[in-house]
Amino acid sequence: MKVLFVHDGPMLSNSAKDIFFGVHYTNEIVERYSFFGKMVTFLMRNKVINDIDGLNYTKLTHEAFRFIEVPNFKSIKSKIKQFQAKKIIKQAVNDHDFIIVRLPSANGLIAKKMAEELGKPVLVEVVACVYDALWNYDWRGKLLANYKYHQYKRAIKSASHVIYVTKYFLQSRYPTNGFQIGCSDVVINNIDETVLTKRLEKIKNKSKNIVLGTVAAIDVVYKGQADVIRVLGKLKVSGFTHFKYKIVGQGNPDRLKQLIKSLNLEEQVEILGSLPHNKIFEFMDSLDLYIQPSKQEGLPRAVIEAISRACPVIATNIAGHPELVNQNALFTPGNFKQIEAFLQNFNNLTLSDWAIQNFNTARNYENNFLNKKRIEFYNQILSDYQD
Repeated sequence: MKVLFVHDGPMLSNSAKDIFFGVHYTNEIVERYSFFGKMVTFLMRNKVINDIDGLNYTKLTHEAFRFIEVPNFKSIKSKIKQFQAKKIIKQAVNDHDFIIVRLPSANGLIAKKMAEELGKPVLVEVVACVYDALWNYDWRGKLLANYKYHQYKRAIKSASHVIYVTKYFLQSRYPTNGFQIGCSDVVINNIDETVLTKRLEKIKNKSKNIVLGTVAAIDVVYKGQADVIRVLGKLKVSGFTHFKYKIVGQGNPDRLKQLIKSLNLEEQVEILGSLPHNKIFEFMDSLDLYIQPSKQEGLPRAVIEAISRACPVIATNIAGHPELVNQNALFTPGNFKQIEAFLQNFNNLTLSDWAIQNFNTARNYENNFLNKKRIEFYNQILSDYQD
């Protein structure tokens, strides 16, 4: 069979569009979907990057990988592009045998509807809450949030087979009448006890300078890095200058750079940009505390990667975060005082306890365990459609 995976993206490529790079889209994802067929086509928007930037991403080299580009039609003025996109999506759905749609995504909604009309098997992956994403975007998002929430709720409720990346949160927001499982899409291989040993030693011998870190898109306001930066600015005025904050993620850094400059934090805050996936774990190991200050998530990959390195984590009390970290390590989105309290009291935090709990929780996200669960569900899907 030929498999079609549909999301909004973007996929990244060189100018010739013959070399592709992924952040969330990796060879492991292609391999996963090749369970359903020997050819796996990704359909989404594309963004061209230069060769230098390409070094910060992981190449997609899997022999099953193919790519179809669709135009971005999310603007109100993009009626022509929307028509073009629907035509491309319809043709792609018609040309493939098994359809996987990742929601929320505008492309995914269109592909699901078309696939169902054509009687094609469809697997829906639910990875985030569209309401939270729009509500925390800007005033335009707030106008759309309720409408989009109910639109996606109807689409997921009618889906025959659904994989949620959370255990509880997304299932409660977007229940389905179909068959479903909760199964993260994060790939964590070979969790090693020496990681915990090294982390506990690092906590025991922590230096005066405390290194904080966040991994998230840097041009998306609701990811919340600006909240941490503002707290560091306030702490600096009070004489707390021993915090170093390292920010990893793709996107235009200008907004955050301006904020850093305005608060005179150039020596304390560093924007690293994107890192290849194999460098993320080294980054987590370098941190004393990982912070996920986002106002919208599903089950964030970066938090799972952090806890797999036994890194102490504080995070907002939203979405899947309470499924991953200690309840005492949660704070309200946008609450500067709570973030400030964590940092001011850093030496009194139960970091070793958090490290042990996080490391043990990460075992539930080890690839072998999740893959077995996922394969059982995949076989169920094929059996249901064959019947």
